[in-house]
Amino acid sequence: MKPSPTPPLPTIYQLRIVLRGVSPLVWRRLLVHGNTSLAHLHDLLQIAFEWSGEHLYDFRIHGKNYGSNGADTRYMQLRDFRLRCGEGFRYVYNYFADWACDIRLEAILPCDSTRVYPVCVDGKRAAPPEECAGTWAYMERLDQHRSPPIDAMLVVADTIMVMLEADPHTSVREALGELDDLREAIDCLEAYQAFQPEHFDRGDINRRLHAWGQEEGETRCR
Repeated sequence: MKPSPTPPLPTIYQLRIVLRGVSPLVWRRLLVHGNTSLAHLHDLLQIAFEWSGEHLYDFRIHGKNYGSNGADTRYMQLRDFRLRCGEGFRYVYNYFADWACDIRLEAILPCDSTRVYPVCVDGKRAAPPEECAGTWAYMERLDQHRSPPIDAMLVVADTIMVMLEADPHTSVREALGELDDLREAIDCLEAYQAFQPEHFDRGDINRRLHAWGQEEGETRCR
């Protein structure tokens, strides 16, 4: 009687994902199971770049597309492609904005039974917001963000001065008149404060990756 074939040892793929066309670089380093499906890798990339998964996507591997306009991603696993260390492939999300990521296999590692997978081990900078219309629009937004919105700050400062100098019995409407300029200035300042291109919270990403792994049953060596 022939012995049963020995099942392959669990392996971990160390992937470096770089968002194409954006400078300074936006990138992540993930450790994922080698038998992660492309559909699940799509989920992990959405978490790593803090996107919502609402748009179409494709992987381009060895000259073939997998995804919304290609082959089914549910049944193709990373290990099926027999990638060599240093070899790469492409991931595109949101065809309108065309967020393209270059993914490179940096290493194939033994699975560590003490570690939880998938996990983000490194990265830099926040990914562009999904609603931003592509890399050029995002680069323009970065340029605009280098200096605070002085005009909006002056509008708020002028408003404060008017309120301080107004008769205490005068209403805000009487003192300031129409508030459209003030509202617009406040919205501008809030948008400036909310936009944090250097922000990268690995802990938060890993909490969400861990929650995803628990839901999918993919947290330990298997």
